[in-house]
Amino acid sequence: MEIHVCPLEPSQLFKHSFVEKASFGEMKLFYTETTIYLLVCICPVNKNMEDIRHLGGEIRKKIDKEFLSQTVTINFNGLFKALEDVTEESDIASYVTAFMEGWYLAGYRFQYYKRNRLEMDYVLEYNYSSYSAYVALAKTKSDAVCLARDLCNEPPSKLTPEVYASKIVEIFRDTDVDVAILDTVDLTKHGLEAIKTVGKGSVHPPKMVVLTLNNTVGKHVALVGKGVTFDAGGVNVKTGTGLWEMKMDMGGSAAVVGAMKLLSDLNSSVYVTAVIPLVENVVGKNAYLPADVISYANGMHVEVGNTDAEGRLILADGILYAQDVGAETIIDIATLTGSIGQALGLKTAGVFTNDEKDLWTYKEIGEETGDHVWPMPLIEDYKAYLHSDYADLNNRSASKYGGSITAAIFLQQFIKQHMKWVHIDMANTVRPWKVYGYHVEGATGFGVRLLTKLVEKEFERRNAVGIDCTE
Repeated sequence: MEIHVCPLEPSQLFKHSFVEKASFGEMKLFYTETTIYLLVCICPVNKNMEDIRHLGGEIRKKIDKEFLSQTVTINFNGLFKALEDVTEESDIASYVTAFMEGWYLAGYRFQYYKRNRLEMDYVLEYNYSSYSAYVALAKTKSDAVCLARDLCNEPPSKLTPEVYASKIVEIFRDTDVDVAILDTVDLTKHGLEAIKTVGKGSVHPPKMVVLTLNNTVGKHVALVGKGVTFDAGGVNVKTGTGLWEMKMDMGGSAAVVGAMKLLSDLNSSVYVTAVIPLVENVVGKNAYLPADVISYANGMHVEVGNTDAEGRLILADGILYAQDVGAETIIDIATLTGSIGQALGLKTAGVFTNDEKDLWTYKEIGEETGDHVWPMPLIEDYKAYLHSDYADLNNRSASKYGGSITAAIFLQQFIKQHMKWVHIDMANTVRPWKVYGYHVEGATGFGVRLLTKLVEKEFERRNAVGIDCTE
């Protein structure tokens, strides 16, 4: 028996005895002897790409709930007819891709440790064979997001720094991404003392993974992702019932891994290096202590005011390394501060940059990709909160206010002059603020699509500048 997904405009609803006042996305099942019709209300109003993704996700969840192993025919033509802004082939491509992203992402389940696994298998059919390319693109994008979800959902004992590094090697084995793993000796050689210091309390030694994708010449962009595989807070130990969530304190690194996989799969014309410091921040006999001082490769010294502010310590090492290998633009992403959630809630990450004219562009890219960000300020005066009597900086702010800003200011101290830098604090977006649409229980995979687009945008700008110069 086939399932037909049929978008309907409100004027058509009454012919099918649908609800009196249906709104966008409402669904109703109708049966015949051979076919099941899933009627979906598509109001004739402007809808953004995220609405379409969530629509695809809700439809997938509805079908998952009612049926197994069916042929699903999706009537995209009805969808396009109902939406006001679909006029060009590019619009069709965008909407089909967005809808199918939602479809695939909503079908994700982390079941590796379940004895009884629920398997959903559908044969998909759609109006025209030309749509297959858009569906394939959606699958590629959603696979990269689900890769990040898988990494975040793993138990911490199954994703130690060493295991994580090995997984990354396997992920990129048959791609054009070069992988280098830096162990303790290499970290010492490159002066990456913060990574060594934060990770020395654990029986699992720290690592740093460096990924390189070079598909073009010229501009060099770096992605730096925080990879704390479990954050117990160190000596400043965390308490509370939600401590299990600290297995996702490597959400920034997962976003970077997913973005690198997507850039590779799309064969994007980019030159990008990903720097991923991996540590486990726990209490142990060799754990670093409050009042310790860490020496950085650029000559900076940082007093440890709080061992639970470890993310900025290892990101600083990653940022310095990225500059040393020649990156001109640094984009870092991290589950860095709980205070960003106090400012922006659980749906939106904060974005900071030393090139403020781009902040609203980043917001627009977030809306386009579904990884929402909101512009945040770099208030230079707040550097005073990072004063140390014994070193150049303290990793702990003296104020209980503006924690996400002071964390960003801390990182900015490691950025060379004239270097472009973007910082994304995604602490509260690593899990969904609400399980709806294409969001499911567990990790969101936040940042994969955002980082991919940010990197591609940097190279689009380079090409545009190049064209202007030749003219």
